[in-house]
Amino acid sequence: MIYRKGRTERIVRGQQQRFYGDHLVVGLPHLGLVLHQLDTWGASPRVADEDERLGLALVCLEPSAAVSKVRRQFRSWVNEAVARAEDAGAEAADLDLTLVCLRRLFAQRYAGWLPALGKNRLLERVTGSSVVPVGSSPGDVLPRGRFPGNGARVGVVDSRLRPHPWLDGAVIAAARDLATADGISDRGDADHATFVTGLVLRQAPGAVVDLRAGLRDDGTTDGWSLAKDLADLGARDTDVIQLSVGCRTDDGRPPMVLQEAVRAVGPRTVVVAAAGDHGGPASDGMAPAPVWPAAMERVVAVGALDGEAPADSTPDAPWVDALAPGADVVSTCDVHRDGTGGLGRWGGSAFAAAAVAGAIAARVSDGVDGPTAWRDLAETSKRDHVGRSLVGLRRPSGWPADGRPGRADEY
Repeated sequence: MIYRKGRTERIVRGQQQRFYGDHLVVGLPHLGLVLHQLDTWGASPRVADEDERLGLALVCLEPSAAVSKVRRQFRSWVNEAVARAEDAGAEAADLDLTLVCLRRLFAQRYAGWLPALGKNRLLERVTGSSVVPVGSSPGDVLPRGRFPGNGARVGVVDSRLRPHPWLDGAVIAAARDLATADGISDRGDADHATFVTGLVLRQAPGAVVDLRAGLRDDGTTDGWSLAKDLADLGARDTDVIQLSVGCRTDDGRPPMVLQEAVRAVGPRTVVVAAAGDHGGPASDGMAPAPVWPAAMERVVAVGALDGEAPADSTPDAPWVDALAPGADVVSTCDVHRDGTGGLGRWGGSAFAAAAVAGAIAARVSDGVDGPTAWRDLAETSKRDHVGRSLVGLRRPSGWPADGRPGRADEY
């Protein structure tokens, strides 16, 4: 159980996913239909939020009340769903059973037609290690220039941004999205947004980063909140959006709310997302489960390089589009926790994704939007043996070398 927005909400853990057990995401055109059916089952549904850009509404309900009725009314459907969950080594949650009965009832009633329905899943930041300070100081690094990347706008959805002098003048953020020197816990990952932003600007020093602190300080968010952040950034003429969060699903399909969010950002914005740090084959020899939104068709999924080879933690899967340095990468962090800045080394696919987002922004110009810049980068970059683009890192003047030998520092 967690406490959020003044009420208790249940987080349910499935095999591959966590989700809010008292939330449904529903398509706006058929919201009334779904609410009526839930009300008939005694689930006390209420609309908590709705967004025309997404075409969706967030509905809170009491699924246990619904299940007590559908167990009697649709006993065979419920028993089938319970048996499938048990065969998979899991337990069917009340929301799962409610969704099964909703979908089967509507399909039966309307000749297979279904309204848009889905869960509100929990997403987690994919980076789990901590930053290690390095000896060099940004005082030894030359100021950012206007090129490459002049005029490009990069949206970053991450945690709150710690102050850093090298980022001054290049970040757009609301006051609530900034962490004061003493206003955030001393977590090992508290520099994440600062590190990611530094990497974007390391690649495209002339760009502007539009930061949204869409992640809580523990590095989590939910699908509905992330979708609204993406829609907001898409409406602000953003060229590139960088994401360091993801989730997996029990059925291996993308969450509906994230699909609608990627659609809502529009055709001139490219979304770049970390592929995750959960590589290695599963016990049955299958590839690791896809991470969403990275594995979506319209999203550039980025894995990490360790030297010139993919990091062991990078999923070996066909939905990974690009690889970039992701081991001992150097970027900005608030070393002394006082806003005076510093540099550190860190690793993970989140930082590889930031490097690719910055490399795309470096190619944005008048008449060249984010998707076009990505296609140009993909066509001109080196590729590995399976065709994934290999994107390198720029080294600004005075910037210390990244920690792994044998890797190019220019893209």
